[in-house]
Amino acid sequence: MSDSVRRFFNAWGDGDAEARMAVLNDVLADGVRYADPRLEEPLVGTAAVIGYVGQFSQMAPGAIAQIAGLETRDGITRATVEFIMADGQMQLGQYMIEADGAGQLTRLVGFKGTGA
Repeated sequence: MSDSVRRFFNAWGDGDAEARMAVLNDVLADGVRYADPRLEEPLVGTAAVIGYVGQFSQMAPGAIAQIAGLETRDGITRATVEFIMADGQMQLGQYMIEADGAGQLTRLVGFKGTGA
């Protein structure tokens, strides 16, 4: 699953919409649920998540999301993610992530990180 998690967050900084969509379609399960502090309701389905990640790429050109820490226990992965803007500003996020048997991500729940 860690490869799918890394690929998911690496896609956030990909300015090529087709390449980003191909990666996200590969790593996300059909009924994926995605929630983070910026959303009032969780997103459901690959199209919704792909659209959300695409908005990040459009609204923050040159920004990236990179894994700062990754740990798995009892089928749940905790990822600490650095969202780094083109001007160097950074925001941390923590995600609890579940995947199916094929390694596709089925549920991601994000929280604001602490520090930095």
